[in-house]
Amino acid sequence: MICKKDGSSAKDGERMKEEFMWNDMQMYRRMISLFSKCTDDYLFAFDIKNNRYMISDNAAETFPMEKTEFSDAFGTLKEIVFPEDYPVLEEDLNRIISGNSKEHNLEYRWVGKDGKPVWISCRGQVVDDEDGNPLFLIGRISDIGRKSKIDGITGLYRERSLKKYLQDLADSGKYEGFLLQIGIDNFKEINEKYGKTFGNDELLNMAECLKKTIGEAGKVFRMGGDEMIVLVEGTFDAEKEDPAKQLYKKIREAMDNHINVNGHVSFYTISAGSIYFHEEDEPKDAAVLIEHAGFALHQAKISGKNTCVRYSKEVYEEYVHMLDVQEELRKDIENNFRGFELYYQPVVNISKKRILGAEALIRWHSSKFGFMSPGQFIPLLEETGLIIPLGRWIAKTALEQCVKWQKAVPGFRINVNLSFVQIKKSNALQDILTLIDTMDIDKSILMIEVTESGEIESSVAARVLRSFKEESIQLAIDDFGTGYSNLRYVKDMTFDLVKIDQSFIRNITNSKYDYLVVKQFTELAHSLKLTVCYEGVETEEALKCVLGLNPDYVQGYFFSRPVPAAEFEDKCLNRSVQF
Repeated sequence: MICKKDGSSAKDGERMKEEFMWNDMQMYRRMISLFSKCTDDYLFAFDIKNNRYMISDNAAETFPMEKTEFSDAFGTLKEIVFPEDYPVLEEDLNRIISGNSKEHNLEYRWVGKDGKPVWISCRGQVVDDEDGNPLFLIGRISDIGRKSKIDGITGLYRERSLKKYLQDLADSGKYEGFLLQIGIDNFKEINEKYGKTFGNDELLNMAECLKKTIGEAGKVFRMGGDEMIVLVEGTFDAEKEDPAKQLYKKIREAMDNHINVNGHVSFYTISAGSIYFHEEDEPKDAAVLIEHAGFALHQAKISGKNTCVRYSKEVYEEYVHMLDVQEELRKDIENNFRGFELYYQPVVNISKKRILGAEALIRWHSSKFGFMSPGQFIPLLEETGLIIPLGRWIAKTALEQCVKWQKAVPGFRINVNLSFVQIKKSNALQDILTLIDTMDIDKSILMIEVTESGEIESSVAARVLRSFKEESIQLAIDDFGTGYSNLRYVKDMTFDLVKIDQSFIRNITNSKYDYLVVKQFTELAHSLKLTVCYEGVETEEALKCVLGLNPDYVQGYFFSRPVPAAEFEDKCLNRSVQF
């Protein structure tokens, strides 16, 4: 054993040094615990020699760590740091450990409890031992996204402060009042037309207008983009009065006055969404409350803007349900169109008194929601663009079925519906032509149906529809009479078939008006050399009535409801019809 002059051994020296280091770590622990109460940052101490790490206790509220002090610093950090950023951190820490760097200054990502990346700014200084070797790295971590409490444009407190204020109200038993979330309509266009500097000035003007209008009655907070929230405390009988809507009207008047004073340099409107909160609400979740206020504002925007909409739990739940349905639609389409099936409704050829064609209609049986009406899920398909891949599948499946039936019934034709989303956002014509070419079939077996709507006269739709005709693919206009009912565009776009909507046919035996409308439509269509199909023929009485009007084709429950392919083949294929 080597002894020092004072009689102590080298081991004793090492033990004393480790004891000093342990005491230092204890000191840092107390300092972190004390100072973390005075800052929103996370304080940390990294014991370089022993690979130990400690951080402020509140870090565990945001990041996935079971404890805030751990011995395997590198191993634990590797689990917390965003995987792509860990090599950068490791390289920087190794420079510190080797003594080549005396400070740490990085912006990178940690992983939050929700699994999403959180950008942080991490700065620290090295504390050396008496020999100049790195002993500790002491510093702070800032959540970059949460750092700024005050919005730099408006001077208002940000959303984080609103959440804290709401939590304080809940903790104090004074959780009563309402939120009014306000947004400038078409703010993106204002920025694009006048520039972001002008847009920022208008945000500042709105913030000042809100503070002046509300005075001491409430507080104003800045949200993202063009949106701000007003919080008003108090007990209100929301069933008898709507102070949030009254406040919105005052704010809108004040904003209109501001625009007038500025000489209408830029005219715009504001929309708002409101939600009331009460002491009996459970749970008292500030984030959810703010989310619901934002949803109400969204409803105001899609309801025409320049209005205030109050949050409705029923409407929100319906919206969430719609999102769930959209997700199921997406899953089933991606899973080889699981749950989708084509049904076929016979189209009766009047002159030949036979069923020589069918309309293909999509049906969906969800494993989660069961059978769902096309009127419910088709708009969701169009809204999400999922109608495009499903539309390709529908056309392919319908044509394959038609080819099979043509072997038994030469000349059998199939009608396939085409959405205007497909027309405007995909190369629908090329999709159809590729199918026809791949299957080596005649174009005459297919008729494309499009629903009458305002979309039909758009330049894109008109061009695509005419291109179908140029390729000798027949076109039908569906539900005629429910939209513009304009035979001019029917003629201009060279449709082959006009399908009179069932709303006229179902009551035709009792309504002289419906009878005359159908009669005149039919005569005019025939004069333009168009064929006519009546939809919705459900009774023998209706059939006898419409036969006198000279249709070319009829469809309806009197002959058959839409049915699966096997049932159609058994009951409808090439069936003769007695009039």
